[in-house]
Amino acid sequence: MQKLYWFIVPLFVIFFTACSGKKNNAVPVNNSALTENIFPVTDFLKGQLRIIDSMGVTPLKILSINGKTDSLWLKREDIRKNAKPFLTPVIDSVNMYSLFSEKSFLDQTINAFTFSYDPKRKLPDSIKLTHWDVYMNPQTNSIQRIYLVKENADSTTQLTWVVNKWYSIRTIIQNQGEQPEIKEEKMIWNFDE
Repeated sequence: MQKLYWFIVPLFVIFFTACSGKKNNAVPVNNSALTENIFPVTDFLKGQLRIIDSMGVTPLKILSINGKTDSLWLKREDIRKNAKPFLTPVIDSVNMYSLFSEKSFLDQTINAFTFSYDPKRKLPDSIKLTHWDVYMNPQTNSIQRIYLVKENADSTTQLTWVVNKWYSIRTIIQNQGEQPEIKEEKMIWNFDE
């Protein structure tokens, strides 16, 4: 497993630096510094949004509230509007390294390398992001899925983004003494499933 880790982590670093589209003048990274890199989730999601903007498809939104489901067709720009809360704070090495630590492992049940990020210590009140995972296909070294969690005083919001297919936003509102209200919005732009 240790050998596999040292093989995959450099590929992971190469992948996300190549995908950023920016010129990288940094000195090559040695193995001891690899843990300092955090996958640039925000840039990746913005890239996904640019792909959706260029597509000639009408996205579908499926809305489910406490088990009742409805659907409607969206404009492409609505996809970006609904995803906007998950584009802040910016998730990358510069902004999150001092706040979050990474753990990685090969999850054979879902056939993915999982990179999990959790707070190193108590977060400032301004940061509602509490956890995220990045799932990478071990055969293709491509990102398959991203999962983010944001927490407020009375609610938890989760984003699940399946690359090039759909994303869902699940909001769980828990008022004291009441049953939780669960709202899920799934935006689909790839109907090949």
